[in-house]
Amino acid sequence: MPKVSILMPACNVEKFLRECMDSVVNQTLEDIEIICIDDGSKDATGDILDEYAEKDSRIKVIHKPNSGYGHSMNVGIDNATGEYIGIVETDDFADLNMFEELYAVAKRCNADVVKSNYYTYVSHPEPQSTYFEVLKEYDLYDKVFKPVEHQDIFRVRPCIWSGIYRREMLLEKKVRFAETPGASYQDTGFAFKIWASAERAVLVKKCIFALSNR
Repeated sequence: MPKVSILMPACNVEKFLRECMDSVVNQTLEDIEIICIDDGSKDATGDILDEYAEKDSRIKVIHKPNSGYGHSMNVGIDNATGEYIGIVETDDFADLNMFEELYAVAKRCNADVVKSNYYTYVSHPEPQSTYFEVLKEYDLYDKVFKPVEHQDIFRVRPCIWSGIYRREMLLEKKVRFAETPGASYQDTGFAFKIWASAERAVLVKKCIFALSNR
């Protein structure tokens, strides 16, 4: 069993994909599996994913007709075998120590979910990073808590890619993404289900994920 299964939904992201893939395959936590879901891409996305898979046995590429974000994520969950599940959207990138740090907290605290803050990265007109401490107001850093007993946490931005989730919890509680074709905000529903299902959650102050606004 890998320590973390990283789900990477991809659709027509050839412009950003190599930078994203490099940030995942070079994670300091090596005991991972990388599940890339090609959602009917019309550009070179699928070919790039296959190229990476040929070089790294941890990578599994699933090619399928376009069916939307929610269905792609559920396909990823169904194919994951790791102890925890993480998410990296393929127009973003992760700090190289992201999953090592989140997994260490998860194991130390026996957590169902560990969430961190994040930053945005803008490449034009000049490179710039902005830190978003979206977890600050909840005053729950570095302590184990049950989300339903701290219901303000349900108001936090979804940012589902800045955390890891115990796979056993997702399966037991039937936490899935909505698959409505063309729907937006499917991450919001997933985040709400996570908080409603988790018995042990931990928030980490450190910012270890980049949301890219290219």
